[in-house]
Amino acid sequence: MAGPSSPPHLGWTLGSLCSEAAHGSGVGAQQVKADSDAQMAARLTPLLTLLLLFLAARAEVDHGSREEQANKNETLLTQPSGKNESETDLDSPQSHIESQKVIKDKTTHPPTDFPTKSTTTEPTTQSPTELPTQPTSQPTTQAPPEPTCLIPDISCSEIKTQEAENMLGEAMTDFSLKLYRTFSAVKKIDSNMVFSPFSIASLLTNILLGAGNTTKRNLEELLSYPKDFDCVHQTLKNLSTSGFISASQIFHSPDLILKKNFVNASQALYGNQPTVLSNDSEVNLALINSWVANRTNNKIVNLLKSLPSDIRLVLVNTIYLNAKWKVTFDPKKTYLENFYPKSSKVKVKVPMMRSEKYPVTHFIDSNLKARIGLLQLSNDLNLVILLPQHLGVQLAEVELKLSSPVFSAVLEKLEKSKSQATLVTMPRLKVNTSQDLLQILEKMEFFDFSYDLNLCGLTDDPEIQVSTAHHQTTLELNEAGVEGAAASTVSVARIMSIFEVRQPFIFVLWHQKYKFPIFMGRVYDPSS
Repeated sequence: MAGPSSPPHLGWTLGSLCSEAAHGSGVGAQQVKADSDAQMAARLTPLLTLLLLFLAARAEVDHGSREEQANKNETLLTQPSGKNESETDLDSPQSHIESQKVIKDKTTHPPTDFPTKSTTTEPTTQSPTELPTQPTSQPTTQAPPEPTCLIPDISCSEIKTQEAENMLGEAMTDFSLKLYRTFSAVKKIDSNMVFSPFSIASLLTNILLGAGNTTKRNLEELLSYPKDFDCVHQTLKNLSTSGFISASQIFHSPDLILKKNFVNASQALYGNQPTVLSNDSEVNLALINSWVANRTNNKIVNLLKSLPSDIRLVLVNTIYLNAKWKVTFDPKKTYLENFYPKSSKVKVKVPMMRSEKYPVTHFIDSNLKARIGLLQLSNDLNLVILLPQHLGVQLAEVELKLSSPVFSAVLEKLEKSKSQATLVTMPRLKVNTSQDLLQILEKMEFFDFSYDLNLCGLTDDPEIQVSTAHHQTTLELNEAGVEGAAASTVSVARIMSIFEVRQPFIFVLWHQKYKFPIFMGRVYDPSS
């Protein structure tokens, strides 16, 4: 008889017993049959018990395998794909051995607590072969803490500074064209216009030093700066030359506390020590206007006409330029001549300067339908003039086609061309422009100065807003050279003419070394 550990011999034993019972006969046979029945019963009792145990164990194996597979599937769903080193193949011999171990444990200790959703707080016991699963409860989502608003790292290596100069030149050129289109849109048609993109950008970049989050991103986009262009501050500081002087200043009310880090960085980069205003608006007005006048050689003496009584913060930038012609014009050759502000039928008499052999780089751009010329000045400065090709072309047509790529291509061609002695006739002029800067910025879709301003790097005061921003520029062009000044977010511009400049034109005061515009504007009528 086979023991419980040898289930394959069970079929052979039952067959032998049936064969012996079939050959008995008569009384002896009946006795034999009785004896056989008794013996068979005696034999069948442990065999049946063994059979029943075998079937029960087999059922447990099937149930355990299904349960283990379910647990394995649930574990795989909660873990990344791919096997861990500790995992075993479900069809491997080792897996069957482990299954038998589970079966034995469950036979010894009946499984009265199969994995089900428990309503008690007691932890469930995990099977030794079951892989740990990830917790089903999701952690409570919490908003990340607001980043600390810090002054950016303004230290730049020599290599980074060189790269920053190239990026700044490209950004400033693009920003200048955006400003030109915006100024043109808010000014009267056929009006003179002048502004300093460099001065405006310097003021806004000073504010960028203390801007946070959305305001920082919006200012970078407005100024055409790359994201997190921290080297721009040091680069702007390096751009001052003997040809022009740029200065910035912060005025604030007594109750507005500025952060020390911002004050130190602003002073190091922009040369300003914040000045505390008084509670007297008239005194404050005189203080600010006096500061501007002193830094523009008294070219701008009344930048602000008034100040709001609740003013908190005033940021001022000035730029002053006094450049000389490469070749000066002889005042004795200046005469009253015709200038045509609108068409050949409308003309005005203006003083025209003349030079027979001035070194000029010039060409005609058929796409713009314009004559392009460059006159050299002192201190790496050039005056670029864009003039309609003839009186039949309006300046507005040239303005419409003047995009940033076209403008950059024009300047690149000028740089590669050689100058030649040229007869130059151009008007002597003096131009002034005064403009509300907030109107310009909002026209350019920058609304932070009026709504949701974030200057967390400058002050912890959440109520700070810019209540006023003004732009004023003056430009004077004569035989000796160009003199101009700009204040606040104001600019200075100057203009010269190439060939015979007798009709409206666009002018750009271009920094030859650093490749960006310092002043930009247009002249429709030199006599106005």
